[in-house]
Amino acid sequence: MSAPTSEAPPAYARTVFDETHRGVWQMEPSIQSMANRVNLIGYLDHHSPDTDGSFGICLAGGVGNVVSQELIDSIPAAHRPVVRTNDAGRSIPYIMGQPFKAIGTTFFPIVLTNAQTQERIRLILHAFVVPKLLMGMFIGTGTATFLKVESWSGGSPRFTFDFGGGLGETEVQGV
Repeated sequence: MSAPTSEAPPAYARTVFDETHRGVWQMEPSIQSMANRVNLIGYLDHHSPDTDGSFGICLAGGVGNVVSQELIDSIPAAHRPVVRTNDAGRSIPYIMGQPFKAIGTTFFPIVLTNAQTQERIRLILHAFVVPKLLMGMFIGTGTATFLKVESWSGGSPRFTFDFGGGLGETEVQGV
């Protein structure tokens, strides 16, 4: 029997996209962007009680998904996704400098908010884990098959996603 905790369970977020069983593999992951401007805010399912669990995401040119080791390490150990080291040492080219070296890969859950209904939705993405990424996560548009439209209004982007499975399109407000 586990010890009781004072941590409240996270608000439910419906999983709308899950790469866990899709055989995802990026032959040549790359960051073909400066990847230093947050244009989307994601939330962790489980986070330290002294934060709101939000983190910056850059959705831009490139291939594959990359998450910072520091973000992974900030997740309480009981809920931290497993980092598989099969791809440790994998080089991920970066347009602005030296390539990042992956310490492994993980299936990383992120929670986004539907811009119209405010419903919280979960995506589970296969991601390379690297130390010292410029922000929490990078999602390459070259492999973000769910991204349908990126539009700009009032100085901030709005992303239209289509997760398939009859869910229709979902708009997520960027920053």
